[in-house]
Amino acid sequence: MFRYLLPILLILLAGCSAKKANIDYDPSFNIAALSTFALIYNKDDDYSALNDERIAESITHEMQTKGYVRAAEYEADFYITFHSLIREDVPSNIGIGLGLGGFSNGLGLSLGTAKGFSSDKGTLFINMLDPATGKIFWYAKLTKNIKSFQTPQQRIDYFNETVSTMLKEFPAK
Repeated sequence: MFRYLLPILLILLAGCSAKKANIDYDPSFNIAALSTFALIYNKDDDYSALNDERIAESITHEMQTKGYVRAAEYEADFYITFHSLIREDVPSNIGIGLGLGGFSNGLGLSLGTAKGFSSDKGTLFINMLDPATGKIFWYAKLTKNIKSFQTPQQRIDYFNETVSTMLKEFPAK
């Protein structure tokens, strides 16, 4: 009995684990020499302006927690840019079945559709750039299902959690 319990428990724990960000970086870049950053993003007055402000605040908070100081663009050791996109994920909802009969030598074929559901997936990209060259030296990407938010605070909490996950492996000062 107990020998079956451990594998089942491990499968359940693996299914509940948090998503990790996809991270890449230039190992030859000297991140230890950095201390100030400028956050550069498009501040349009469109439908995503509020969320962009929330993401910017989350990034600033995480970087300051790591010991970096936000500075004006012309004083910064590095730039941080971000971009978000949302896409609707619609699963396939067509099924085909084939059946063979037994006693009366029947053969059947069926084609059916199931009522599928769609969910929105959001992807956030965070890039760290060298101002001298304009090249990216550190990159993070995370795609998650977008939840339904009832309050602005729920959105803030969602972005704080997402950005924290993404910047977890960026070195602290």
